[in-house]
Amino acid sequence: MRLSFANGERSDLVVTAGGVNLGSANGNDVVLERSDVSPWHARISIDARGIVLQVLDPAAQTHVNARPVREKALLHLGDAVHLGQATLTIKADSDRIEAKAPPPSNGAVAAGGCVVLRGLTGAQAGKAISIGARAVIGSDSANDVFVEDARVAPRHAAIELVGREIWLHSLGAGQGAAVNGIAVLDARLRPGDQLAFSRQRFLIEAPGMIGGAGGDTEVVPVSSGESAQPAAGEDPDAAAAPAGAAVWWLLGGASVIAIALYLLLQGGF
Repeated sequence: MRLSFANGERSDLVVTAGGVNLGSANGNDVVLERSDVSPWHARISIDARGIVLQVLDPAAQTHVNARPVREKALLHLGDAVHLGQATLTIKADSDRIEAKAPPPSNGAVAAGGCVVLRGLTGAQAGKAISIGARAVIGSDSANDVFVEDARVAPRHAAIELVGREIWLHSLGAGQGAAVNGIAVLDARLRPGDQLAFSRQRFLIEAPGMIGGAGGDTEVVPVSSGESAQPAAGEDPDAAAAPAGAAVWWLLGGASVIAIALYLLLQGGF
């Protein structure tokens, strides 16, 4: 995880474990000498849940993607954190983004999954926009995804499904977008990535696919003609045990009923 400061308050800071305290007082790991930053404002840490923002001063002005935070928030790559007017972006450790040219699209959606853009901020906040084989994004209301912002070109970018992959392409505006806080023109996207066009942010969701920011995207096909397989790390014999046990219980029960009927008949005679 890397903290990148938008206004150049300090150079980027890579956090590999534990956490950092941020505030205007000396003694913080990150000192922000601003009147709108509390002496002990917040802490950003990494634990089993992921990246966690903890507000240390409840009276401090703290926002994540323009939404106020009073106590805690779970952060993701690409999130913009505002401590007063100081802005920092949560980024990956490096700016390396996969942007090689993909093979020509056949216009087919990868089997077993679909792609959804979920709005995080702006007019699209809370909305889920389904993406077909190709969707154009821009400030023209006729686009598949409309972003009402003067800094976004009429036909700004496109999201395209190429076989098993999701790709973002600039449409010649020269502005591109930000993927997890990193400016790009073209990039391969993954479920969990955060995509920003100016102030409008979207989350990439892909039901039926696995993978996330920084990991490979893989389509999981579902075939009714194949038998279910045990999960990774699961004992295959353990998976078959419940079915075998059920058969022996049925046989045992039938035997008990047969003996009881025999004894009743003998007693009747």
